[in-house]
Amino acid sequence: MALLLTAAVAAALLAGCSSGEKEEKTETTPAVSSGSGSGSAVAEFETQTWKFATSGTENSNWMMAAKYFGDLVNKETNGAVTIEYYPSDQLTDGNQSDGVQALIEGDVDISLHSNLIYASFDPRFNVVSLPFLFDSTEDADAKLQDGDGGKELKNILEENGLHCMGIGENGFRNVTNSQHEIATLADMKGLKMRVAASALMNRTYELWGAVPENANWPEVYTSLKTGKFDGQENPLPIANASSIQDTQKYLTYWNATYDCLFFCMNKDLYDSLSSDLRSIVDECGQKAMEYQRQTNREEDAQILADWQSKGIVVTRPTAEALQQFKDAAQPCWSEFEDELTPKLVSAFTGK
Repeated sequence: MALLLTAAVAAALLAGCSSGEKEEKTETTPAVSSGSGSGSAVAEFETQTWKFATSGTENSNWMMAAKYFGDLVNKETNGAVTIEYYPSDQLTDGNQSDGVQALIEGDVDISLHSNLIYASFDPRFNVVSLPFLFDSTEDADAKLQDGDGGKELKNILEENGLHCMGIGENGFRNVTNSQHEIATLADMKGLKMRVAASALMNRTYELWGAVPENANWPEVYTSLKTGKFDGQENPLPIANASSIQDTQKYLTYWNATYDCLFFCMNKDLYDSLSSDLRSIVDECGQKAMEYQRQTNREEDAQILADWQSKGIVVTRPTAEALQQFKDAAQPCWSEFEDELTPKLVSAFTGK
């Protein structure tokens, strides 16, 4: 009896010491596994904090989706995983390309950036910007979410050291200007247009007869107000957030060019996670991007109605006019085919 009592006391003391010396980094928290399993298994997750960065502002639906993801993961891991948020690419002084580079190098753990930014690292990401590649948001979903095109882009992200948890939406890039309606191809001729810094996008507007120029986004409002630019092209939520409507009289609402968003995690980090945590990350990432796409589309509709109520002239080109733009931009498909690769273009077009 004495020996048993001594052993019990010693075990209790050892247990107390071990608990007191445990470092936060190696703490584990029990959590019910993600819905992909039976729902009754319990897994333990290491306590960790991930850094998230995006070019979206604090109040953007990009940040809303990131926080939605963070809440889901935190809940699924019973509080073991938390996320720090850095909107407007605060960690890289607002530089979006550096924001993606930080993700590749592991200085940032998760990010949400547009395909146009990724194209500065790998020009194949420009494929999403081919003129009139998508007929509608439903068509974009079919090709990017479940289609071969989206799968190929995820493979390319893997090649660049990233794991894609889901594909979001920046949206169709609508045209605003201060001069006149753009209802036909001829209406675009000679307009000084601020265009995203993409060779493909610049070539597209050049073929449409505009004078494309590039400028950092924070400079665009002033450049439009002073008349340096006649117009610009962007999804409505982006333009509205920067009060572009205060400088413009006309909006061309169409489906000419489109942006997607890549919700990515550094691949080394992703590969280091347990299979249970990887499943949670992927499931929550998909849910967050579904939420983001829906929110973005709701915002787009609300902004369109608001702009119209404030007197902005909204033009929806006819089918015949859109065909003019399609025909004029057709050279882009052959001129950039080698850069984008025939395989990738075929994955989107089925041809």
